[in-house]
Amino acid sequence: AGYDAIMRGDYPFAEDQFRQFIALYPKDPQAPDATNWLGEALLQQQDFVDAADVLVTGYKAYPGSPRAPDMLLKLGIALAGAKQPEASCKTFGLLAQKYPDTTTAFKTRLKQEMTRANCPA
Repeated sequence: AGYDAIMRGDYPFAEDQFRQFIALYPKDPQAPDATNWLGEALLQQQDFVDAADVLVTGYKAYPGSPRAPDMLLKLGIALAGAKQPEASCKTFGLLAQKYPDTTTAFKTRLKQEMTRANCPA
C-alpha cells in the first residue's frame, strides 16, 4: 500500500504505511526497502530533517542491504535540503567511495546531486 501511495504521489499516506511496516516488522527482509521509501516520502514532503534521521538510522540498521547506496544518496539529498552542505557532500563522497560498482545511471544521479549541492569536484 505504501509503494502504491508513493507511485500515486500520496506521500503522507505512504509515510504512514512505511512507518507502520518498519515498526511492526523491523527484521523483515523488506524493511530496508520500506526505510528507503519512507525516506523518499519524507523528501517529497520536504521534511528534510526527518528524512535524514530516517535514512541515517536505516543505513546503520541495514548496511549490507542492496538499498544501502540508495539510502546514502537520499541522505545526502536530505542533508542538502536541510542546509547542511558539508555533511551532504561528505555523504556523497562516502557513497562514491564505499559503493564504486553502482550502475552508470546511479553514478550519473550521484554526480547530478553533487553538482546541485555545490560539492567540490
